[in-house]
Amino acid sequence: MKEIKKQWLFLNLIYFLLFFSCGGKKESGSVNNGVGEPCQSVLDCKPGLGCYEGKCYYPDASLKDITEIEGSDNTFENEDSQIWAEDEFSIDILPESEDEFISDIEEDDGGGEEVCMFRPPVGEFRPHMECMWSGSEIEPNKDDVVATPVVANLTDDNGDTVIDLKDIPDIVFISYDLEEDGCCAVPGAIRVVSGRCRGDGTMQEHFTINYPVDNSGGLAVGDIDGDTLPEIVAMRYDQTSGRTTGTVAFENDGTLKWESDDPGLGANLNQRDTCTAVQPSIADLDGDTNPEIIVGRVVLDGATGITLWKGTGGRGFNAFLGPIGIAADIDLDGIQEVIAGNTVYRADGWIEWVYDYGSSLGSCAQGCSLACDGFNATGNFDEDDYAEIVSVVAERVFIFEHDGTMKYMFEIPRETGYTGYNEGGPPTVADFDGDGKPEIGVAAANYYAVFDTDCTTGPLPSYCDSYGIRWKVPNNDESSRVTGSSVFDFDGDGSAEVIYNDETNFRIFRGSDGEILFEEENHSHTRLEYPVIADVDNDGNAEIVFIENRGSQGATANDHGIQIWGDYSDNWVPTRRIWNQHAYHITNVNEDGTIPSHETPNWLIYNNYRQNLPDFSPFLAPDLTIEFVDAQCENQQANLRVRVCNIGDNRVGEVEIRFYDGDPASGGRGIDCDSSRSGMQGVKTEGTLEPDDCEVVTCLWTNPPIDPESSDVTACVDDSGPDWSCTPESGLNNECNENNNKAIKGGVQCERPI
Repeated sequence: MKEIKKQWLFLNLIYFLLFFSCGGKKESGSVNNGVGEPCQSVLDCKPGLGCYEGKCYYPDASLKDITEIEGSDNTFENEDSQIWAEDEFSIDILPESEDEFISDIEEDDGGGEEVCMFRPPVGEFRPHMECMWSGSEIEPNKDDVVATPVVANLTDDNGDTVIDLKDIPDIVFISYDLEEDGCCAVPGAIRVVSGRCRGDGTMQEHFTINYPVDNSGGLAVGDIDGDTLPEIVAMRYDQTSGRTTGTVAFENDGTLKWESDDPGLGANLNQRDTCTAVQPSIADLDGDTNPEIIVGRVVLDGATGITLWKGTGGRGFNAFLGPIGIAADIDLDGIQEVIAGNTVYRADGWIEWVYDYGSSLGSCAQGCSLACDGFNATGNFDEDDYAEIVSVVAERVFIFEHDGTMKYMFEIPRETGYTGYNEGGPPTVADFDGDGKPEIGVAAANYYAVFDTDCTTGPLPSYCDSYGIRWKVPNNDESSRVTGSSVFDFDGDGSAEVIYNDETNFRIFRGSDGEILFEEENHSHTRLEYPVIADVDNDGNAEIVFIENRGSQGATANDHGIQIWGDYSDNWVPTRRIWNQHAYHITNVNEDGTIPSHETPNWLIYNNYRQNLPDFSPFLAPDLTIEFVDAQCENQQANLRVRVCNIGDNRVGEVEIRFYDGDPASGGRGIDCDSSRSGMQGVKTEGTLEPDDCEVVTCLWTNPPIDPESSDVTACVDDSGPDWSCTPESGLNNECNENNNKAIKGGVQCERPI
C-alpha cells in the first residue's frame, strides 16, 4: 500500500502502456528506441519522444532536420539511451468515480489494508484568517501588495541541510509604498515569508530582496538552472519610464543571479514587448532539461538570462496590462509552443499561426499603445486529445482549436448603462458544475461570469443565464477590469468553488450557480492579481493566500499586506505545496519546484488552468497515535517523553500534545509543560509528519508526585480545545480514526531528595 499512498491508483499507467506498445524493454547497447515509428500524436511515441509529420523523433533535434528521421535505422547507442530512461513519462489518472478509487486501492496490495480517509461534509464552509503579513522592519513603508503571490519551498526549515518537501513552503510576493509612490507602475521589494503561521497570527519573514521590481509585475519560481533549487524570476522596474524594462532572476536565498534588458519598450511600437504588470512563466520548451523564461513573446534562457528569441506577432496583452505568455504542447508533437494572445509560436520563435480578430472585438484601452490580443489558458473542450486555447480579449472570450480555427466566441457581460472599458481578465478553466466538462471563469468590470459550451445550443438549459454564460455575479472592478481568479474544490464534491477578490471584497462562489458562499471586505486598486490556493504550511490541508492594499475607496490604514485563510473545522481537502506562477496549471511544475523537461499535457489529465489539486485522493487523511517512551526524573522534576506517529495516509502539520495528572474524562488535571509562560501549556511537534513518520516530544513536569505518592499520567495528541478535555472534538485535525489519540503511563513518581 505504501506505493500508492500518495498517488492515484493508475499512476504511471500511460507510461506502462506506451512502453510495452512501442517495442518492449530497454536493453544495453544498441536498442530499438522508437524513433521514426508512425504516430498521430506524442501519445503514440515512447516517453521522451515527440511526434512530427507522422513520425516519432527526438525533441532535441532541430525542427528543420526532423524529416531526415525517415531514413533512420531506429537504433541509438547506450549513451543516448539515458535520455529517455532517466526522464520517465508518468501521468496521474483520475478515477471515474470516488467508489472506484476506494475499492481498487483497498484491493491493490492484496493484504486487505484499509486506506485512511476522511470525507468532509459537503456544503459546510467556515473560512477564517489564520495569519497575516502587514509590514516589515526592512523597508517598512513598503507594506501594500497588488500582485499575485507565489508559493514554493525556498528555505531549509527543519535543519537537515536539504531544501525539500519536508520543509515549510514559503510565500513570495512584492510589496510597495502606495502612500509615497502611488498605486501603479512603481518600484517594489520582494518579500519571502514562511507559510506556517506564528501563534500570534503574524508571519515569519525570511528575507527581503530590496531590488526595484515592478510592484504589479508577476513572479515565477522554479529551478531554472538545474541545481534542484528554485530560483525567483521578477520583472525589473525602470524609474525613468515607469514601466517594466527587463527581467531579473535571484537565487533561492535572494542573491542576484542575472539581469536582462528584455523585454523592453523598444525603439518603436513594433519592437515594444512590455508595458506594466508583466507576468513571467517558466517552461522547458524544447525538452532539453534547460528551462526557458517566457515573457509575453520574448523567450530567455533560464540559467543565464540570455535572450533566445523575440516574436513578431501577438504579445499576450489586454486592457493596459501585461503581457502574459504561456507554454503548452497544443499539437502533441513533444515540443511546447508559446501562446501569446492571438499568436502561437514554435519553440524556436517561428510563428505557427495568428488569428485575425477583425471587427469582432469590443473596446480596449490599449495601454502603452499596444494592441489588445488576449490573455490565455488551455483546456480540452471536445473529444480529441489536442488542446483548445482560450483567449480573453476586449470584451470577448474565444475558444480556438490547436490549429487556430475558432470554435466559440462569447461576449463578456456588462452592466446596463455602463459605458467604460470591459476587457476581461486572465481565464480560469475548471469543472465548475461537476458535470465532468470544463467551463471558463472570467472577471471584468461589472461581472464575474462562467462560460459554458453547454449554453450554446437552443433551447438553452434552464441553468444557463444566456448564450454561452452559465451564470454571472456582479462585481466591482472598473479600475483594471482584468483581475484574475482561481478555483478549488474545497470539499471534494467534484464541483469547484471560485475564489475572487475585486476592489472591495474577497468572495468565494459556488461553482455551479455563483451563490456567494463567503464574503469578506478586502480592498485593492486591482491589477492582474488573484488569490492562490496551496498547502502553504505543509499541514495536509489547503489554504488561501490573497493580497490587500489601500488603493480603493473605503480602505483604511490597516488594509494592506497578505493574508492566509483556512477552514475553521479543518474540512478543506489537501492540495499541492506549490503555486509557482500566474500561468499555473499543475503539470507545469513539480511539487519540489523543478521544471519537467517533458511536461504532461495538463488538459489530458486535470483539464483545468489556474486551479490546484492534489496528486492523490483528496480524502486521504492522517491518523495520529501516541505512546509513552519513558518518564525520567531529575531534581524532582519529571521528563515525560512520548512518541507521536502518523500511521495514516496524508501528512499533518504541527500538532499539540497535552498531559494530564490522571484521566481527564474522570477529572484529571492538566499538566503545565512550560511554567515560564502564562496559562497551561502543552508541547507541539516541530515538523510535518508524513505518513509513517514519528517524532518524540518531551513535557517537563516541574511538580510531579514524590515517592510514595504516584500518578497515572495521560498524554493526548491533537488536543487543542480551550477546556483541556482530551476528546475527539478538541482536536484541530480530521483523522480517519479519532479513538487512538491517548496514552497512559502508570505509577509516575520521583524520588525524595536525599
